[in-house]
Amino acid sequence: MTKTVLLIIHEQTSSTDTGIIGQVLLDAGHVVKTHEVFSLSQAGTRTINTELPDPGNFDAVIAFGSFSHIYEITEEWISREIEYIAALHQQRIPYLGICFGAQLLAESLGGQTVRADRIEAGLISFEPGHRCPIAPGPWFSWHSDRVELPDGIDVLAKTAIAPQVFRTERSIGVQFHPEVDRELMEEWIRIGGHELEGVLDADDLRRDWAAHEPSAERNTRELLDWFLSDTAPVEAPGRPVRDAGPKS
Repeated sequence: MTKTVLLIIHEQTSSTDTGIIGQVLLDAGHVVKTHEVFSLSQAGTRTINTELPDPGNFDAVIAFGSFSHIYEITEEWISREIEYIAALHQQRIPYLGICFGAQLLAESLGGQTVRADRIEAGLISFEPGHRCPIAPGPWFSWHSDRVELPDGIDVLAKTAIAPQVFRTERSIGVQFHPEVDRELMEEWIRIGGHELEGVLDADDLRRDWAAHEPSAERNTRELLDWFLSDTAPVEAPGRPVRDAGPKS
């Protein structure tokens, strides 16, 4: 069934920031709306758009990553977005947070984001014992932070560095980047490749991705199927079922 999905973007790049996820949603016939938190004028001036759309207009919301670190941001927009995500959760509107978007979810639930012991970059797989209904890997990862979650949040998968999948009711956070395709990976290497120095050779990352891209794309489709079918059932197009299922 067709859903109306809001995509929240935190970066401005020359590639499609929503990557595989945006394309898969469109291919499936869903109505996709995009909110860009930042925009650049022709003169290079950055504008922050904190006027997030009415949550009631969407069946699901997906928030994407950022090169920023939550604990370093002092601008008002970060508090506004955390409050927005808290409202989504309270209204039981399905939410999928990706990397930075997952950290925003953690903060909205009373958790916090801290610097990880080391950067986690490249293709990863979950530790044994994961409990989520998606493949353990490969997943594209690029982050140097991790979430610390409050009691009652279900951690479904993790690595030695960080929780990778967590869920509460209709809100899901994933620390990795299921949206990444080759174009987006190349853009991140161009913008932030210095972060990989001494950790991962960019050419090794390219070769690894080329070998595993088909599997990673299948995994992303599986993740979206789980998110949209398990957390975002609808009675009619464009309207979420607010009271379906018991709260955990």
